[in-house]
Parts: sequence; C-alpha cells; structure tokens
Amino acid sequence: MAAVSPPVASHDEIFPVHVAQHLLLAMAAPLLLAVSAPVTLALRTLPGRPRRVLLRLLHSSPAAAMSRPVTILVLDIGGLYGFYLTGMYAAAERSTPLHAVVHLHMFLAGCLLSWLLIGADPIRRRPGTWGRLAVLVIAAASHDTLAKLMYAWNLPSGAGPVAARHLGSELMYYGGTVIEVALAVIIMAQWYAATGRALARERRTARLCAPDAPVTASRPVA
Repeated sequence: MAAVSPPVASHDEIFPVHVAQHLLLAMAAPLLLAVSAPVTLALRTLPGRPRRVLLRLLHSSPAAAMSRPVTILVLDIGGLYGFYLTGMYAAAERSTPLHAVVHLHMFLAGCLLSWLLIGADPIRRRPGTWGRLAVLVIAAASHDTLAKLMYAWNLPSGAGPVAARHLGSELMYYGGTVIEVALAVIIMAQWYAATGRALARERRTARLCAPDAPVTASRPVA
C-alpha cells in the first residue's frame, strides 16, 4: 500500500521517488506476497464453487503458459526496458490511465517472477533450485544493465533534471540488488529446508524397513 499511497504516490513525478515506488510495487510487495501463500489460503477458505473456478484457472493452459520462466522474464524485464528506454515514461506521466496500467503490469509481472522463484503456492513445472537461481541471475543482470543504461544515456526522457535521473538510476541499481539478494537467500533457505525434509523421510523409511537395526545416537555438534 505504501507504493500507491501518499507521500510516495503524491510525489511520484520526482524520478527518484518514482524508482522507490517501482522497487516497492514490482519487487518488494511481490516478494512478501509470494512467501505468504495467498493462493493456498484462498483454496482453503473459499466455498465450493469459487474454489472450483480458481482450481480450473490454475490448471488452465493460459496459466501454464504464464508460469513458464521465459514468459515471465519477457513480461518482467521486457516491460521495464520498454518503459524506461522509450518515450513511454513521459507518456505515462501525462496520462493517468496509462500510468495505472503501467503500475498494474509492473506489479503482476513482479508477482509472476516472485511466485516462480520463491512462491509457497504450488506452481506447475516450477524449476529446481539451480533453475530458479539461473532465472534470478538473468533477471538481476538485466535489471542492473537497465539501470546502467539509464544512467549512461540520461534516461528516461521527461524524468526531470539529469541529476534526478542519475539518482533514480543509482537507486534502481542498488535497491534492486538488495531485493535480489533477499530472493537468493530465500531460494537457498527453501532448498535447505527441502533437503532436510527429504533426509528425514529417508531416515524414517530406513527405520521402517529395518526395525531391528540398532539406532546410533548422534553426537551433538559444538
């Protein structure tokens, strides 16, 4: 809510403030939503008919297409490049409906990326740990490259003084890096937890298959 509420929303014509809004709306908010498992919560609380409709949507062909890494990267990174490296930023500043559409696209594309990388909700054909890290590296490198291009070319046009554009580009670079590092930490924490659960299952299976085998007490680690 902070991204679309005062004082941020009422001063987003200032480019560094706009970039802060972008980081909140397209990166920080999707990260928090992804780890909160809203789809799972909805499936557990919705009544019968709405729950069946949601399940059909989740298992539909469009949903499967939208959850592919290539599609998500094109929507997320391609949208940012198209917005900041063309005249679309200036057009959005002049048009309130276009501005709202851009915000919605950034938020939804960020949600798709975060759901793919760290989402607690189940996703069809989600890549493994190394696949998700590869997607994150591509997205992070593209994001950093965009910030450097904006700084070098004094973009976007219509974003005020050059100093403001440079400050916004720096904020995008360093602020984006902080959130991307957080995503990487969550991916590795999920991998660690999943590995621990798999090891526990293997030990339970081994005890069931060999109930008379002696149990060796593990020595505590200092």
